[in-house]
Amino acid sequence: MEPEDADRITRLLAPRLHMLAALARTEHVTRAAESLGMPQPTLSRAIARLQEDTGLTLVERTGRGVRLTRTGRLLLPHVERALADLARGVGEITDAGQGRVGLTFLPTLGVEVVPALLRDFRRAHPGVRFTLVQEPWADSLHRVAEGGADLALTSPLPADPRLASTVLHTQALRLVVPEHHRLAAADREIALAEVAAEEFVLLKPGRGVRHLTDLITDRAALTPEVAFEADDIATARGLVGAGLGVSVLPARPRGPLPGTVELALADPDAVRPIGVVHAAGGSGGGYTPPAVATFLDHVRRHGPRLIPDLTG
Repeated sequence: MEPEDADRITRLLAPRLHMLAALARTEHVTRAAESLGMPQPTLSRAIARLQEDTGLTLVERTGRGVRLTRTGRLLLPHVERALADLARGVGEITDAGQGRVGLTFLPTLGVEVVPALLRDFRRAHPGVRFTLVQEPWADSLHRVAEGGADLALTSPLPADPRLASTVLHTQALRLVVPEHHRLAAADREIALAEVAAEEFVLLKPGRGVRHLTDLITDRAALTPEVAFEADDIATARGLVGAGLGVSVLPARPRGPLPGTVELALADPDAVRPIGVVHAAGGSGGGYTPPAVATFLDHVRRHGPRLIPDLTG
């Protein structure tokens, strides 16, 4: 959107404030009307109606010109601040260089992935501000779908028709077992039926990995016996290493956590897609602000490089 369009929107939102400010600046009805791009009679009628509606005399004639009355001069600083605030607000939704991006993301992506994406982006766009929320998968998708955030970095990706998504990286899901487990030395794919009698360390409901685990166990016709439901992947890995049970977790990029072994699963759909999600119809009621579109493009270009190295 061009600066001229942003100025047009501002004028439509507060036409009378612009009129009053123009009269204060020019002290002449005709010149004020010309600066506003309107006929002089239209401006005169609008100011007269404004004074009639408010019951205040804001403008008075001085020979061939006009000036603000004492009441008008007292009001003027507030008018100017209102116009400046409104212009900044319009800039947030029209200017790629000074907008605001609402981003929600998984806790596991908040350690390194999100900071890396923000750091690189803010070097090129220092005026863009961010509203950040770190939350589980289900909450994150709900927030974007309801307009509470522009983008979500999350996994798995939604089937909700209100949401669109781009896959940035796909992790394999592994059966994670303690290092002295009976299957730890297996050099083959493992079917979940082989650990059906064992206790599982799962993530809590509403977490993306828990959703994927539920799908995998459903396909295997398995109802896991739950030893513990963890808040995050790191805790689940640690508890498997402590011998509390087995788990289905994303493959760790830096190799298995000491004390654990990661085994390939026989299920070909045992994968965890990580991606960026946004409202299918635009984040602003059918309109995507330029700052949001620019950051989305940044995530699509740099996310596939960052996530495999930093997600663990």
